[in-house]
Amino acid sequence: MSLLNIGLVLLSSLLHSFWNILTQTSKNSQYFSGLKGIWVMVMALIAYAGFGIAPLSDEIIFWGILSGILHGVYILCLSRAYSTADISYVYPIARSAPVFVPVFAWLFLDEHLSIFTFLAIGLILTAIYILHFEGQLIQGFKNLIKAVRDQDLRWAFITLAMVVSYSLVDKKGMDSFLSHLPDQPFVNGVTFFFIEATIGFALCNVYLFSKHPAKYILQTWREEWKKALFAGIATLGSYGLICVVLQFEALSAIVTLRQVSVLMVVYWGCWKLKEPFGPQRILAGALILIGIFLIGINS
Repeated sequence: MSLLNIGLVLLSSLLHSFWNILTQTSKNSQYFSGLKGIWVMVMALIAYAGFGIAPLSDEIIFWGILSGILHGVYILCLSRAYSTADISYVYPIARSAPVFVPVFAWLFLDEHLSIFTFLAIGLILTAIYILHFEGQLIQGFKNLIKAVRDQDLRWAFITLAMVVSYSLVDKKGMDSFLSHLPDQPFVNGVTFFFIEATIGFALCNVYLFSKHPAKYILQTWREEWKKALFAGIATLGSYGLICVVLQFEALSAIVTLRQVSVLMVVYWGCWKLKEPFGPQRILAGALILIGIFLIGINS
C-alpha cells in the first residue's frame, strides 16, 4: 500500500474514532445515529444540487444500492446483537472481519497478499483483542468460545457477515467507479458514500420511528443537532476516504488498517479518564505500529 493511501486510511480512522466518541457520549446512541444519518442525507442533497452528478453506469448504481441495503441491515443487526447478548462477546465477533475478508477477497476479488500483509493483519488483530480482553487473550477466547456454545449470538455473527459483505460490495463498486470515471477518485469516493449512506440511513430511520416513540427521538434531535452535524461530517470524511483508497488498494489491508480506530478510542478514553496507558495498551499500540510498517514496507 502506498504511503499516501496509508495516510488516508489513518486519517479515516481518526475521523471514525471522532464520530464514534460523539455517538458514545450522546444521550441515546440510536437516536443520535438516526439524526447523523439525516445530516448525511442533507449533505448529499446539497452536493447534488450544487455540483450535480456524473452519469453513472448500471453496475455502479447496482453496487451502490446493494451497499446501502447491507449497511442499513448491518446497523440494525448490531443494535439487535447488543440488545440480546453481552457486549464483551458481541464486540470481538463483530470486529473479526479482517480474519474473513482476505479469504473472500481471494475467492471473489482475486486478491493475492504478500507475507508481510498477512503478518500485519495478524499483529493488528492481536492488538485489538489484547485491548478488548484487557491482556487476558487466552482466557478471553476461552470465554468467547464458551459463549458461542451457550448463548444466542446469531445476531453478532449476522453482523459480522454484513461487515464482510458490504466490504466486498464496496470494493466492487469502487472498482467499477474507477474504470468508469478514472480521473476523479475523490469525487468517486464521496459519490459512492452518499449513495450507500442515503439508502442505509433511510432504512435505519424508518426502523427507528417504527420501534420508538417519535417524541423521544425528536427531543434528542433537538438537544444534539449540532453534535450530530459534526458526527455526520466526520462520517463523510471517514468512509469517503475509504472509498477513495478502495479504488487503488487491496481490500484486506484496508479493512485491517482501519482497526487502528479502536486504539485511538481507547487512548482517548485513557486521556479523558486520566488513566495510565498500562503495559497492555502500550503493547497493543506497538503491535499496530509494526503492522502499519509491514503494510507499507513494499511501498
